[in-house]
Amino acid sequence: MRKFLYLLLLVCFIPIAAMAQKDLHVGRILNGHYKKNPAVTEVEIMGERLREYGLTYYHSFTVKGDQKIMEEVRAAFLADEPKAVDKDVTNVGGRLSTGMYRLEYGGDVNRFLFFKDMRLSPSKKQNAVMVIYMEGYITLKTLQRRFKNK
Repeated sequence: MRKFLYLLLLVCFIPIAAMAQKDLHVGRILNGHYKKNPAVTEVEIMGERLREYGLTYYHSFTVKGDQKIMEEVRAAFLADEPKAVDKDVTNVGGRLSTGMYRLEYGGDVNRFLFFKDMRLSPSKKQNAVMVIYMEGYITLKTLQRRFKNK
């Protein structure tokens, strides 16, 4: 019975998380379309493991070596900028290197998008791009401090 209850809760929460991303351009990236692509790694976390970060949902998408998908990720992130109510962006050589947006949402929950182009990293260059979508009851500055210290 306990396993059934967990399964039921999981089935209820996944569509809610997917809906939260649906109105974003990065939602097209995070919709599971690339799950079977060997160049892509996705991590999706909900619940207790995120509490210490002040988050309720986390979804990361990393692509290595596929230039077409990397450019699609970068373009989707930039297309969501008009929805940002708070942002922190770094450019290297005129190209987006890192970015973090706090997006409009309802109620006390904040939504965040983080982007990193590891090809432009000054210390650990990799042929990879990452985008992360997060939700939680935390401010952008606090979230930045917590992840910087981890």
